[in-house]
Amino acid sequence: MRTMFRPAAETAMVAGLLGWVYVALIAVLRPGVLSEPITAVLPLRRDTFGALCLALSFGCAFALRARTGTFWTRRAGRPDAVEAGLAAVGGYSFLVWVYLCLDNLSHPQTTGYRLTHFFEHPSEGTTAVLCFLLLSGCLFGLRVRKARHG
Repeated sequence: MRTMFRPAAETAMVAGLLGWVYVALIAVLRPGVLSEPITAVLPLRRDTFGALCLALSFGCAFALRARTGTFWTRRAGRPDAVEAGLAAVGGYSFLVWVYLCLDNLSHPQTTGYRLTHFFEHPSEGTTAVLCFLLLSGCLFGLRVRKARHG
């Protein structure tokens, strides 16, 4: 597979699955809000977003398995400083994103509130979107590095 295709497909597979899991949790715990937009930045219904995420994840998983025989590959060895940074930033972005998703499920009225009392911006919802994008970018960077270095 091309150097950029595999990391992009792996990233889309994981990001799509995470998006679907979020919507699935909402469907289980708060089904009345499925028709509301996922965020003010992206005026797309939550249920539509979940269906698109699942389709994207499935399509990437199928393509990866069909072309390479696996969904995911890993390289043994010690990561360098860039890989360690990408992994740490991505990992903590993931943790913040999970927290904000769970927070949104337990009291969605706070999504528009500022994240902390230290700064006016960003809001909880904007931070969740930024963490998701940061996580996806870090994951993509890690996968590109692994594809290039074997």
